[in-house]
Amino acid sequence: MRLFISNLNRLTTTSQIIALLLPYGLVKSARLIIAKNSYSEGTALVEMEFDAGVSAIEELDNLRFMNCFIKVEETFDAIISR
Repeated sequence: MRLFISNLNRLTTTSQIIALLLPYGLVKSARLIIAKNSYSEGTALVEMEFDAGVSAIEELDNLRFMNCFIKVEETFDAIISR
């Protein structure tokens, strides 16, 4: 399952995203979306197992993480290929 995480703190790292999601299952890949100015856009794309993704969405959506209430939702290939 592919997840789109938005409203992340601009200082969030890929390692922190992986650490946040690891309790729910194996994280196959994670990447932050970086703008042309080399700063984070506050969004991330994550791929993990289906059951783990469903659990992560249920538990983490609207969670306060690094002083921001994050949005976690399933995404589709059209968003991934940006």
